[in-house]
Amino acid sequence: MSMSLQLVVARGTARGLLSGNAAADYGDVIQLRRLLLAEGDQLLAAELLLMAIAMNPTPAEIAAFGDAI
Repeated sequence: MSMSLQLVVARGTARGLLSGNAAADYGDVIQLRRLLLAEGDQLLAAELLLMAIAMNPTPAEIAAFGDAI
């Protein structure tokens, strides 16, 4: 099974965010989650969902990127 470069980078970025080795804003987390869902990686996407919910996004962030759920 081969993975696209985009998926490899997305998975590495997600792991960095979840381990605390990288920082991102709400929009970055939501966009990364959507990419992982589209690529079929539901586990990392679910972990990013929990992270996005815990970020307590502002109404402006929700309007720009959508609700985490």
